[in-house]
Amino acid sequence: MSSDRLRQVKRSLDRLRKQLAGAEDTLTSIAKEEQARIKIKIADLKAEMQPFKEEYWQILASESEALDIPEPAPEVVVAEIVEKVGQLQTSQQYPDKVLEWLQKIYAQVSQPETTAAAQLKGALSLVPPFVNLSYEVELDTDRFLRTNFPTFTKWAENLAKKS
Repeated sequence: MSSDRLRQVKRSLDRLRKQLAGAEDTLTSIAKEEQARIKIKIADLKAEMQPFKEEYWQILASESEALDIPEPAPEVVVAEIVEKVGQLQTSQQYPDKVLEWLQKIYAQVSQPETTAAAQLKGALSLVPPFVNLSYEVELDTDRFLRTNFPTFTKWAENLAKKS
């Protein structure tokens, strides 16, 4: 059941992302007097996407508990997270709330004597609150994750396909 819902949520997100991309493209090519209307449409699309993003990550986190995640893939993803979180924590580029979330992720993936797969599953379970948090601080979660954690994002997408 969760797998079917995950696919439905993913389709909805894909549809909304295409609409958002179209609206953002339109924004760059229309007259100034029309831009306010498109900006409202963009804000509305982002708000409409938010519950789907949260549900997507929640289902993915719960589905990951039942999956066997063979090494070494988790080790590579955990290494990326550790490296990038270390870099981002010293950056003043993101709000304190985002940095606090990154510290939680870092703590999760830095647990000694825990397999990389278990660390990764724990990190994955922390993403839904981040998705909600990022909406509050006007951070584009998708772009943030794809830019800063591309290996993690690809791994999560592959995990969604397996579910």
